[in-house]
Amino acid sequence: MKYMRVFQTLLAFSGNAPPQLALARELVERGHEVRVVAHGAARERIERTGAEFVAIRGWLPDLDITHPETDPIRDWEARTPLGAAKRMRDAPIGSLRDATREYVELLDDWSADVVVFDWMLIAAPIAAEHAGIPAVALVHCPYPFPVAGAPPLFSGLKPMGGPVGAARDRVVNAVISRFSQAGLPVLNDVRAEHGLTPLEHWNDQVLGVRAIYVMTAPELDFSSKAELPANVHYTGPAFEPFQKDWESPWPEENTDPLVLLSFSTSYMDQGALAQRALDAVAGLPVRALLTAGPALDANRLRIPANARTVAFVPHRTVLPHASLVVTHAGWQTVNAAVADGVPLVCIPDGRDQPDNAARVLVAHAGVRANKKSSPEKLRRVISQALEDQSIKQGARAMADALARSDGAIVMADALERLPVGNSVKATTPLRSPAAG
Repeated sequence: MKYMRVFQTLLAFSGNAPPQLALARELVERGHEVRVVAHGAARERIERTGAEFVAIRGWLPDLDITHPETDPIRDWEARTPLGAAKRMRDAPIGSLRDATREYVELLDDWSADVVVFDWMLIAAPIAAEHAGIPAVALVHCPYPFPVAGAPPLFSGLKPMGGPVGAARDRVVNAVISRFSQAGLPVLNDVRAEHGLTPLEHWNDQVLGVRAIYVMTAPELDFSSKAELPANVHYTGPAFEPFQKDWESPWPEENTDPLVLLSFSTSYMDQGALAQRALDAVAGLPVRALLTAGPALDANRLRIPANARTVAFVPHRTVLPHASLVVTHAGWQTVNAAVADGVPLVCIPDGRDQPDNAARVLVAHAGVRANKKSSPEKLRRVISQALEDQSIKQGARAMADALARSDGAIVMADALERLPVGNSVKATTPLRSPAAG
């Protein structure tokens, strides 16, 4: 095993963080030097992995999407899904120049062997290309780029066979590809500033890196059945370790089914949804545990007699005891639930959550409800899901698929195989293998 210096960038506030932090921990435990560049609110989580934390100072230094007052994107305020998508698209475009300059300066000061980045932080591969350092993208959600033969992420669609399905996917893929092109002029201006030639597509900056690791099992992602670029690899999920088992707040003699309620660690104005879910489980013969996280104020919620709330508990300590997860369908919650064979009631709230719910449905690992459903409607859905043997079987099948490999180990092994020490500054664009 060769020694490596790993420069890692991430947004450590929501479901994207745990698998990437698991990789940082794995690399540190193997004796590599890992420097993680992130916003100040993430310091404690990063330092717990043993990695060195470096605070972002030049672009949105106070960013923290777990609270509304520190969230500059505020996609949850948009009136339509398209409006929310534009806010999510435009945020990285607006910060691209400053973020790239900061990463370039940091890489000039610290000689890294590889740059490992959250696929949403497109400034990182620009800086890596400028420095002549191989870059690796970590994808904490389903494969995010349009690909022939599958409905794209952010469409919320399930696969459809036959000519009609193929035509639908071509149209939707083309629309989403055009939507992402809005940032191309800014991207190429930033590339020119750092001596790099222009790209034809916004997505090429990420698609052209050394490797793209999708941190789940292919059985849980529609795009895995399509023809992907050669540098795309499914690694299996990566989970952070936990120190001790969960301690139930209920008496031992209470053996009612445990239902875990989880509605994101990032702020999405989800208080009303959480309240409807709590009202739905009220009176049911279950034990309901709500993990409030930093985005929910439990003091503002009506908590039924059969429910308890906690600010935080590692989901994987609770899931072995759970019969059902009621969730916004964030990707890490989905991965964690099915990894333990626990079926889900998915209530998507926005972002990639409709897509995640679609993948749960196709895997027969859960059911879906509308986020505006009444408590009475949600109560019926939850009651039926607790009795549904087919989704229990589907969740167990996905647990077998996810158990095949540990994503943190797979990625660390792959990074150790990268050639290092012979990089040259890039002067031509890195191209996606699909670009020909």
